[in-house]
Amino acid sequence: MEGRERCEKKVVEGVESRKITPRLLAKYLRRNWCALMVIVLAVLEFGAIPYKQFGFFCNDPKISHKFTGDTISMVTLLSSLLLAPLITIWIVECVCYSADNYKNEGYNGYRSKYIWTWYRHYIVVFIVLAFVCECIKILIGEPRPHFLDTCKPREAINCTDEYFSSYTCTNTDNSAWFVMDSSRSFPSGHAALSVFTCIFVVWYLQYRLLTRMFYLKPWLQSMACLWAVVCSATRVADKRHHWWDVAVGAVMGILFGMFLVTTLCRYFRVKCANDAVLKQPPSDSVAENGQISFAEK
Repeated sequence: MEGRERCEKKVVEGVESRKITPRLLAKYLRRNWCALMVIVLAVLEFGAIPYKQFGFFCNDPKISHKFTGDTISMVTLLSSLLLAPLITIWIVECVCYSADNYKNEGYNGYRSKYIWTWYRHYIVVFIVLAFVCECIKILIGEPRPHFLDTCKPREAINCTDEYFSSYTCTNTDNSAWFVMDSSRSFPSGHAALSVFTCIFVVWYLQYRLLTRMFYLKPWLQSMACLWAVVCSATRVADKRHHWWDVAVGAVMGILFGMFLVTTLCRYFRVKCANDAVLKQPPSDSVAENGQISFAEK
């Protein structure tokens, strides 16, 4: 009986020790804030929270365009922006730097350590940027260029130049999410995320691609910039965004990208075993053992 009582007492104490306290909750949020932000972002994106309606002028030519589809879909955008940086980092680190460099007196750590650290920073800021864009869309918003065609507001029938602060969409041919999204034009998420990725990739190549690859570096950087330009320009051409939506989104992408490169990734410098910072010299030299020598001059 005494043994059973002791066992029951331990079980009760264990349950009490696992009670949710403010300190335990704060610790959990600190560790999982990124995952929670993704959940909140999904909730906001799919309209689980009621959104504010933004007024419009009847017969406004800026919002009277027909919806013609997306040249670059969201799936294509996210696939390219999430995979391209990781593939680029792996290829550059494997081609330009020997695995031995990360284990000897030159580098402190392993190749995968730096690759996943940089990519983790990229993903975190990527999610934060998407979250900020979504919050601005909800708080400020703006009818898209195809708003009247997509929403088909009842108030816009047989009207002239009136302004309506509230309206009722009558479009039943498309999903409720798509109709709701027609009033979320500002800023452009495509532009913000694509320019952000462009900044990350361009500066990574600038600091990690060997100097002897003088002709390859600008070509790769130009391809990254071209993809950002295409993603941004097609949003205006497809009548999905106004030009100022794309401009503001691009500025946001630049600011978040520079913060990532300078503050979190620290210009992609690799820490030496003696706690010094290893920088790539203006010219690369090859040591007798065939490894790249990084001795500064």
